Amino acid sequence: MSLKEKLQNHVASWKRILLLSRKPDDEEFGLLTRLTLLGVLLVGAIAYVIHLLYVILLS
Repeated sequence: MSLKEKLQNHVASWKRILLLSRKPDDEEFGLLTRLTLLGVLLVGAIAYVIHLLYVILLS
Protein backbone atom coordinates (compact mmCIF):
# COMPACT_ATOMS: atom_id res chain seq x y z
CA MET A 1 0.00 0.00 0.00
CA SER A 2 1.54 3.28 -1.08
CA LEU A 3 1.71 6.43 0.95
CA LYS A 4 -0.92 8.05 -1.27
CA GLU A 5 -3.37 5.19 -0.69
CA LYS A 6 -2.76 5.29 3.07
CA LEU A 7 -3.43 9.02 3.10
CA GLN A 8 -6.61 8.59 1.05
CA ASN A 9 -7.85 5.89 3.43
CA HIS A 10 -7.08 8.08 6.41
CA VAL A 11 -8.95 11.05 4.92
CA ALA A 12 -11.90 8.80 4.05
CA SER A 13 -12.02 7.53 7.63
CA TRP A 14 -12.09 11.06 9.01
CA LYS A 15 -14.78 12.03 6.50
CA ARG A 16 -16.93 9.10 7.67
CA ILE A 17 -16.48 10.15 11.31
CA LEU A 18 -17.49 13.73 10.55
CA LEU A 19 -20.56 12.62 8.60
CA LEU A 20 -21.73 10.39 11.47
CA SER A 21 -21.08 12.91 14.24
CA ARG A 22 -23.82 15.10 15.63
CA LYS A 23 -24.17 18.00 18.00
CA PRO A 24 -25.16 16.89 21.53
CA ASP A 25 -28.42 18.17 22.97
CA ASP A 26 -28.45 20.28 26.14
CA GLU A 27 -29.03 17.33 28.49
CA GLU A 28 -26.20 15.27 27.02
CA PHE A 29 -23.86 18.27 27.02
CA GLY A 30 -24.63 18.98 30.68
CA LEU A 31 -24.00 15.36 31.64
CA LEU A 32 -20.68 15.25 29.78
CA THR A 33 -19.64 18.55 31.36
CA ARG A 34 -20.42 17.30 34.88
CA LEU A 35 -18.60 14.01 34.30
CA THR A 36 -15.55 15.83 32.92
CA LEU A 37 -15.43 18.21 35.88
CA LEU A 38 -15.84 15.31 38.30
CA GLY A 39 -12.94 13.50 36.63
CA VAL A 40 -10.72 16.58 36.80
CA LEU A 41 -11.56 17.10 40.48
CA LEU A 42 -10.92 13.43 41.26
CA VAL A 43 -7.53 13.40 39.54
CA GLY A 44 -6.62 16.69 41.25
CA ALA A 45 -7.61 15.34 44.66
CA ILE A 46 -5.56 12.19 44.15
CA ALA A 47 -2.56 14.24 43.05
CA TYR A 48 -2.95 16.52 46.09
CA VAL A 49 -3.05 13.56 48.49
CA ILE A 50 0.02 12.00 46.87
CA HIS A 51 1.88 15.31 47.08
CA LEU A 52 0.81 15.78 50.70
CA LEU A 53 2.05 12.29 51.62
CA TYR A 54 5.32 12.96 49.79
CA VAL A 55 5.88 16.19 51.72
CA ILE A 56 4.95 14.66 55.08
CA LEU A 57 7.07 11.55 54.66
CA LEU A 58 10.19 13.28 53.32
CA SER A 59 10.33 16.28 55.63
